Amino acid sequence: MTVVNINVGILGHVDSGKTSLVRSLSTHLSTAALDKNPQSKARGITLDLGFSSLQMPFTASDGVPYTAQLTLVDCPGHASLIKTVIGGAHIIDMALLVVDAVKGIQMQTIESTVLAEIATSHVVVVLNKVDLLTDRAAQIAAMIKSIRTFLASSPRLAECPIVPVAAGDADGLRSPIGIDALLTTIQEQLYLPQRSSAGPLCYAIDHCFPLRGKGTVLTGTVLAGAVAVNDTIAIPILGTEKKVKSLQMFHANVERAVQGDRVGIRLHGLDAAALERGLAITPKSLAFVRNLVMRVHPVRFFSLASESGAKVHVTVGHTTVLAKMTFFTSPSAVFSATDEHRYLAALSATDARESPVFALLQLEREILCPSFSQIICSRLDTTVTQANVCRIAFHGPLVHTCDELSGLHIGKVKARHGVVEKRLDGNVAVVKELFAKETNLDIFKGLTLQNERTGALGTIDGAFGKTGKCRVQFADVVAPGDRVELKFTKILFQDKTLAHRLRQAPGLYTAPEPATAAPPTTKPIAPIDVPVVEREKRSWQGIIERLKGETAPDGRNPLVIATGLFVTVEEAAACLHMDAVTEQGDRGVVESLFGKAGKVRIHFEFGTLAKVGDLVTVFEK
Repeated sequence: MTVVNINVGILGHVDSGKTSLVRSLSTHLSTAALDKNPQSKARGITLDLGFSSLQMPFTASDGVPYTAQLTLVDCPGHASLIKTVIGGAHIIDMALLVVDAVKGIQMQTIESTVLAEIATSHVVVVLNKVDLLTDRAAQIAAMIKSIRTFLASSPRLAECPIVPVAAGDADGLRSPIGIDALLTTIQEQLYLPQRSSAGPLCYAIDHCFPLRGKGTVLTGTVLAGAVAVNDTIAIPILGTEKKVKSLQMFHANVERAVQGDRVGIRLHGLDAAALERGLAITPKSLAFVRNLVMRVHPVRFFSLASESGAKVHVTVGHTTVLAKMTFFTSPSAVFSATDEHRYLAALSATDARESPVFALLQLEREILCPSFSQIICSRLDTTVTQANVCRIAFHGPLVHTCDELSGLHIGKVKARHGVVEKRLDGNVAVVKELFAKETNLDIFKGLTLQNERTGALGTIDGAFGKTGKCRVQFADVVAPGDRVELKFTKILFQDKTLAHRLRQAPGLYTAPEPATAAPPTTKPIAPIDVPVVEREKRSWQGIIERLKGETAPDGRNPLVIATGLFVTVEEAAACLHMDAVTEQGDRGVVESLFGKAGKVRIHFEFGTLAKVGDLVTVFEK
């Protein structure tokens, strides 16, 4: 019967019993399994990815029987080790999400759920430590209900099975419970992953150790292609190439390994101390890159702002590096470097729902990034002592790499304002305050601006004198003192040796609202009774700047700070205790002022699913 390797990630909060669960399930242990690290034993927690395995039969969807070799990837649960967990997500075909039956959903449970969603739709929730419950049946039922509520908002995990177990302990003082039921559930969830041996090798190295008299052994997972004995492989991070002397899968020698296999590779002449993690590839098949473009999928539990120009931790495989991010939308769901894209000041869930959002990531150092990479972006600078903060911000596939940013066309809409100083001949006028005297007006010649009073458009003819004034040909009569607005799109990352490119897309200007006509002069008339008509209630609209309070298991927050609703503190104070509604329909009340810039704090009795950047409206009572 054909043996198929399936990598199963074991994810969950620290001390939820993941390693004990792996011990109960495993029949074969690798060189990195069950907390062999001395520091792991001393601290009582998993510090690195651990690997072990078991085998079971299963039948694929086409009716063909297989033997599944389940490689169990034990991921550390401690908050400070999140980079290691994120790095392990890219090799996972299936996941066991371990939840402590006593403590329930915890912060690293939430982050583990996010990583499971990113990696696979084949997830089993393991409710562990049920032997510690006093009223077992009732408490298990209540915890399963709580988990179902938590997963209800997940498009991939809402219906995943939940299995109550007790993994036992290494000392044998607590006997396992429900392991057979868990194995049956895992077997029911098994599927045949798509594997291909075509294309160049890409092998993710997760451990490296010397073997006395034999050379150096790399352990890892084949991400793409295949590797065979006597093949020459390159390790780009060391700038070296080596011949494969032998291959081994869980203590069994093999001649070849393909995509999805976990395999040890023995090499000669490689210093094990020089390498911990990285990629081994077919020579010259992959180059280092500095700039990445990815499709963006926001993480619903992330409550901090993601702004263009800010730094973010970018994880590709086992590599994590800081990068500057720039968000933009595209006219097409399929990215093309030749399209003109629209710059976004920040990532919002609304933008991501309405149109495809991409991110340019300018890395602080070059990395290897295979074309099939799934990129995970996080804020790992967030202090782990800060309670209830999900640090995984967004994720998505790699869509483009580039050496020079000038090949990208990301347009940022800018605006300038000026005043008509005087009229010349006909509808030609001189406009001041639009440019500084040192501005090169040739860049702006031919662009259209708008009279803010009448809506009439004008075209910039050129400079008028040497003080920054310009001559404008209007389509209608203008008057001295009229204010004008110039809008244009500036392409970012332009080659400074070339002329700047400014764009003006159709529909850039909108017609001004018509001025209210003065009432006609009439003779005084006798007073008459006029019915009182209740005026329409006012409303104010702003955006959510930040989330406050403890995030509930279902992702709801009790408090938000809103900005842009009011201009002054006095205006904000007059609206205290008014009703507020988010774009998701959650209802709250303006509770108090926040600072001195017109910001307010809004309280939601039943919590809100709104995120940073979402709209919120306040209604007059």
